[in-house]
Amino acid sequence: MTRWHLHPERDALLAEAHARPYTPLGCPTVATRLATVSGEAGLAADRAHMTALCRRLGQAEPGPDSRWSALDAGQWSLRWERHTEFSTWTFFRASDRAHPFLENAHDRAPKDWLADLPGELLVATTLDLRAGESVSSVSALLGGDAIGARLLDATASVFTDLRPDAEGFTRYFLLVSGDDPARAGRLALALLEVETYRMMALLAFPVARDAGRELARIEVAASELAAQLARESGVDEDRKLLARLVVLAGEAEALNARTSFRFGAGRAYHEIVHDRIAALREAPAAGLQTFSSFMERRLAPAMRTCDTVAAREREVIDRIARTGQMLSTRVEVAASASSASLLASMDRRAQVQLRLQRLVEGLSVAAISYYMISLLAYVFKAAEHARPGFDATLSIGIVAPFVVVGVWSIMHRVANRLEAEAHR
Repeated sequence: MTRWHLHPERDALLAEAHARPYTPLGCPTVATRLATVSGEAGLAADRAHMTALCRRLGQAEPGPDSRWSALDAGQWSLRWERHTEFSTWTFFRASDRAHPFLENAHDRAPKDWLADLPGELLVATTLDLRAGESVSSVSALLGGDAIGARLLDATASVFTDLRPDAEGFTRYFLLVSGDDPARAGRLALALLEVETYRMMALLAFPVARDAGRELARIEVAASELAAQLARESGVDEDRKLLARLVVLAGEAEALNARTSFRFGAGRAYHEIVHDRIAALREAPAAGLQTFSSFMERRLAPAMRTCDTVAAREREVIDRIARTGQMLSTRVEVAASASSASLLASMDRRAQVQLRLQRLVEGLSVAAISYYMISLLAYVFKAAEHARPGFDATLSIGIVAPFVVVGVWSIMHRVANRLEAEAHR
């Protein structure tokens, strides 16, 4: 393959399929997952925090571009995984049979390091993996709010109430039959991901709730402006209305920009929850509500609310755009009518000016001709004194028409030349 030109992303794409493998788990095991939201720019801080723990315990550090790392501290282990906007810190250790279902796996990690986890904690859940336990012992812990199901053709059962305990952790109880660490690890990973992505998906709900209130205000304002558009008003009022529409469109676009990422991420996380639950191949257990039915009743309505708000945002943006187009058209039509009226008025003024110009031109010919004939009169009178018998008055009468015609011809030629230059 050294002779071929390999795609620069080939190795990364091959590694992606194995980027987040499951951890084989024996029984009994307790696993605790913490998910901290640090935003898309939080990767470096999360990796540095994992690196600090590895150095502290003398373990292999994650690489400079790593998005996951595993650490084995002997009595406990940790797996760090970086996602688009959050990191998961999953702790594992063998369960203490003397205290069934009352443990957390992160309790042996350094307390000061745990206290300094970057980002904001969103998910805190513990999964107890046991074999040979009775369903009744688990049901007694959960009470009447339990949900649960048999998984993978009844080879395992899971129970939870999705309520935080006294320490703030939700708890899953996974009971398996037989000794298959690989299967137990896959089931544990799927259940932890269901809880993680369920909470990540729900991040969109408070955003939708707040956006809904602001969107309602924008919708009312858009309706009022549309109602004003139906009334005839002057061009100045239409321009003011158009300016208000532009401001309202900016507010709607800004709201959409603030919420589009969260709504899109919520839809993606919701789909992952459905995929993970489908992979569990649920079957009803002891008359309890299954995960799929619980998510349909509790998670799906919240997601539909987010989708509805997102659709309303797009609709109000389109509605404002349509109103703006109609108002712009009306302003342009009014401006065109005003321009036509102005052009007609200018044309009338031009016609008047042309008549005045012609009148002035005629007066100018008369004036210039008069002055030229007056000058010639002095010449003819001088000739009359110099040459007896020369009649100055008769000469002036003969020359006058030629002077007038000559002056008019010159003035007309100059006016035609100026008009031709003006039309170039």
